[in-house]
Amino acid sequence: MHRLGIPNSKSFYEITSIEEVQRLWETIKEKQEASEWHPGSEEEFEDEEGNVYNKKTYDDLERQGLI
Repeated sequence: MHRLGIPNSKSFYEITSIEEVQRLWETIKEKQEASEWHPGSEEEFEDEEGNVYNKKTYDDLERQGLI
């Protein structure tokens, strides 16, 4: 596992094939990346009226002078 650059965990218990380990590790990495917080799309801003927008929408509306 160390040679493959994969941390050893219970997820890999009883897996003996290198190909299976690599496939499982790719799946685990994809799930971890999907659950990470992305501030550009998930950060929220509130205007004076209490409306909540994501960062991109808030910046666009502010640039247009609507907020």
